[in-house]
Amino acid sequence: MDENKIQELFGIPSTILSSQEWKEVEKLESTLGPDKLLEDIIEKKLWSNAEIAWVLRRMIFFYGKKDSLLKKAPVERLFANMGDILRVFFMLFDKTDPEIDENMRSYISSKLMDATWGISPRTRTYLYKVDK
Repeated sequence: MDENKIQELFGIPSTILSSQEWKEVEKLESTLGPDKLLEDIIEKKLWSNAEIAWVLRRMIFFYGKKDSLLKKAPVERLFANMGDILRVFFMLFDKTDPEIDENMRSYISSKLMDATWGISPRTRTYLYKVDK
């Protein structure tokens, strides 16, 4: 059964990961390899939604595994990277104002809560003490 028909019947919203565009990006990844695909995407001026999602997934992989080479990057550059990522997410979230089910909302809230470490008043107090 066609994915659009399933969505119509069951009210399940489509995602980028279920799109034909995503399947094509995955096919390119297996054909070219992830490094070459990333290079090709970066060379483009405008990226598709599937390409944006693929790059974000790739970033999660490297940041999540605490890549040893990435650890050598200047802290200022990593902060700049994070600022850019947060700006993108803020713009997307504000524009789409997505309907999010309770489980997903709980997951997002939990991850954002963890990510506020260092900017919340409680953790800033801790950091001031460590600095002394």
